[in-house]
Amino acid sequence: MPKIKASVLSACVLAAVSGVAHAENANVPMGAVQGAQLHSQTMAADTSAPSPYTLKLQYTGEAWDNMGGLHTGTAYLQNVDAQFAADTGKAFGWTGGRFFIEGFYNSSRSLDTQYDGALQDPSVIDTSGQTMFRLYQAYYDQNLGNTDLLLGLYDMQTEFANTKPMDIFFNGAYAWNTALDQSGGGGLNGPSTFPSTALAFRARQKISNEWSVQGAVLDGMSDSAEYPGINDILMNKKYGILGIGEVDYTPAAAPRTKVMAGYWGYTGKFDTLNETNADGSTHQVYGSDGGYVGAATRLYEQTAHRGLDGFVNIGFADPTVNIVDRTINAGLSYTGPFEARPWDRVGVAFSVAGISDPYRKAQSAAGTPTSGAYETNIEATYRATVNDWLTVQPDIQYTMNPAVDPNLKNDFLVGVHFEIGHLFHM
Repeated sequence: MPKIKASVLSACVLAAVSGVAHAENANVPMGAVQGAQLHSQTMAADTSAPSPYTLKLQYTGEAWDNMGGLHTGTAYLQNVDAQFAADTGKAFGWTGGRFFIEGFYNSSRSLDTQYDGALQDPSVIDTSGQTMFRLYQAYYDQNLGNTDLLLGLYDMQTEFANTKPMDIFFNGAYAWNTALDQSGGGGLNGPSTFPSTALAFRARQKISNEWSVQGAVLDGMSDSAEYPGINDILMNKKYGILGIGEVDYTPAAAPRTKVMAGYWGYTGKFDTLNETNADGSTHQVYGSDGGYVGAATRLYEQTAHRGLDGFVNIGFADPTVNIVDRTINAGLSYTGPFEARPWDRVGVAFSVAGISDPYRKAQSAAGTPTSGAYETNIEATYRATVNDWLTVQPDIQYTMNPAVDPNLKNDFLVGVHFEIGHLFHM
């Protein structure tokens, strides 16, 4: 195994020890319910809050030591995030409504483009080498009994294709699935998720206590790829729209269980991966689609809160225009591994991303054949909620066959992630 720099290892060990040694507060710490996936969950409406307005400020830092991939070395990533929410019922009697706005600053250091090189991004706060200071989400959400409607700039990852046990992990493969995350390439700047979001309309309908459906229609182009620091709404035939729908089942007898199935599709224009026109130009088509199925459940319950959860997700996409056309991820997450640490979590997961045959054939024809058909990631992590404003999380990742590039060695990452934040009631 490659030699690991002592500075990063020491930070990881100290983080884990300090987390285990700390005595927990009586109340649930903010860090325990936010989840490690900084941008996979936004503040839910708090009906017990004493005031109509809430403001959350959070600084997130990550120190990584990378061996293999594109480049061996150390990197420090940072993100400053601000979330403001207004309960319209408490503010001026408009029951069931909520305004939400979020912005962030992100540094230009990048694991995926400067060190790791994998298709499955290793950090949730990575902006692929772009310094960004921008509006991230801004929407109005209205609850009407069994129906919930949302309109505005929106990250679809916060509500689609995810389960709760996934949110402890950092690699993008576990945020939802890589087939969906990699969709929208070839000019559409990917789906509407961090850091580039699009105008969206989302509707959710509760059918019964166990069944619900949700769907969203979004601008097909998630901001401008040329100007990543600004928000753009680009609606035309070339970019089209992105539609997604999902059915969820949560049995009444097992509220920690969730089964989901979804389908998504673009109407915009895409370059095919291995097709040319008579004049030799790249053949283009309108439309790209895919889907996913997944489930999560409590496998072992030590107490009502503490126990072992597991998840599995399978995704697929049109191989004609998508580099990743199939993916599977699965993992385990244990909440409260120590009696004195009921809100800490430990997890291990793996993800396999399958590379489409058209892409592999195109690379071979270009004289740069791929080194295989799959990229595999394994991640192990421990999230320690130190107190109500600090959370520390050592993390280890190993990626085999990154980007199926024969020039890249298997990649080993070790690091520590921390969050400093506070929720203000105004």
